[in-house]
Amino acid sequence: MMKNFLSILALSVSLGVQAQNFNGIAHSNAAGTNKVYTNPALIAGSPYKLHVNLFSGGANISNNYADWVGPYKLNRLVFGGIPNAYRNSDGSPALEPEYFRENLNGKPKDGTGWAEVRGPGVLIGLGRNQSIAITSRARASIQAFGVSENFLSLVRQGFDFATLWNITNVDNKFSLNGNIYGELAFTYAATLIEDGPHQLKGGVTVKKLVGFYSAHIRNRELTYRVIEDPERPGKGLFVMDRMDADFGYTTQESIKDGVGLRKFLGSKMPGSGWGFDVGMVYEFNPDYDEEPYRLRLSAALMDVGSIRYEDRSKIKGYTILRTNRTIQEEDFANIKGSDELVRLIESKMELQPNEAKTSFTSGLPMSLNTNADLRLNSSLYVTVSYLKDLRNVNVLSARQPTVFSVVPRIETESGLEVAVPLTWIFQTFSPGLSVRLGPVFAGTDNLIGLVSNSRRLAPKGMDVYAGLSIPLFKRNDR
Repeated sequence: MMKNFLSILALSVSLGVQAQNFNGIAHSNAAGTNKVYTNPALIAGSPYKLHVNLFSGGANISNNYADWVGPYKLNRLVFGGIPNAYRNSDGSPALEPEYFRENLNGKPKDGTGWAEVRGPGVLIGLGRNQSIAITSRARASIQAFGVSENFLSLVRQGFDFATLWNITNVDNKFSLNGNIYGELAFTYAATLIEDGPHQLKGGVTVKKLVGFYSAHIRNRELTYRVIEDPERPGKGLFVMDRMDADFGYTTQESIKDGVGLRKFLGSKMPGSGWGFDVGMVYEFNPDYDEEPYRLRLSAALMDVGSIRYEDRSKIKGYTILRTNRTIQEEDFANIKGSDELVRLIESKMELQPNEAKTSFTSGLPMSLNTNADLRLNSSLYVTVSYLKDLRNVNVLSARQPTVFSVVPRIETESGLEVAVPLTWIFQTFSPGLSVRLGPVFAGTDNLIGLVSNSRRLAPKGMDVYAGLSIPLFKRNDR
């Protein structure tokens, strides 16, 4: 049903974006290869000759439209365990309108989700000042930006909600993007200047990208209204007066049986491309014969690049310019995946084979990452971090939402580390908690979303991440 579409569009169509930041561990001096995803220069002068990442991953939901006030904790939508009383007959979650509390202020709404797996990776220290890293990663995202409140309310309530009838909505500009892709990356970082208490480091990462799946709607104009269906009294009929949009997708064929090593290496995948990160780090330590730094300032341009999809057998794209189309809510009844949704759009828009394009390009979530890390004493640090989205809403691309965070943390010589990330994303404050014990870490940048089941502390999303990495051969030339 249309209301079940809400899990995709209204509650950020998502499985996880803060998760790509791993905020509680990203700034740690023991983060190993996980540092390269914040700034490639951070690995210069690694305290270990070898640091192996065996596995890390995370999942996230984040939006600024709706709070979760359902009868069970939000984390069950991701991890399972939804009680049978709150399931549909086919076993899917019954996402009733009352499970979501709207936050209305007249502004367009954004939602983003990200799931990420950081596979095997290795960081190698090349003497005192240089390091290299070889890493692998798979990312999946589904995101909505600039969606109007009226449209989301319609999605939430369905076409039969008479209060929304006979209202003409105009100029609804928004973008929807879904992407699944992998990368194999090489990072080089070095200390460029070392002058007493001052150090300047630089680093660059080059990425070979493999696109497994991509779909998008870039809407320039949507004028619509909902009326009572003249042939079905009491039922709503969606009338699209005008739509001007770009629509493209790859088939799900490439991901139906998972993403194995052969696919990850790019065998017969629909998309490919290149990307890079580049960053600089300044460190200050007045007692430079001791470790570590007193202050570290970092800036990096991340995820520059794109993936070109041009497998003619697996890709279609259209420029849609249509008027006077109608849709019934029942048209969504059998939608169980993106392929069925694509066929519905093609049918309702009467898209013809000779209109189809067989290639498109999707950008990476380019961002400017800046942070300041201050050591207050031998074990207490505070990091202030700002990640700025550099993609325009009208660009066909995955996006890194703008995030501001303050992360106090304690690092002990025994291998115990505790961080409390305090994060602002989509005008929403989210406290978190992260713990590392030796080679294992786990955490969340949204503790409320992970544990709360209260209307007073209703979450707008959730976040969780964990990993296992092994540091080997500590250097003694520092």
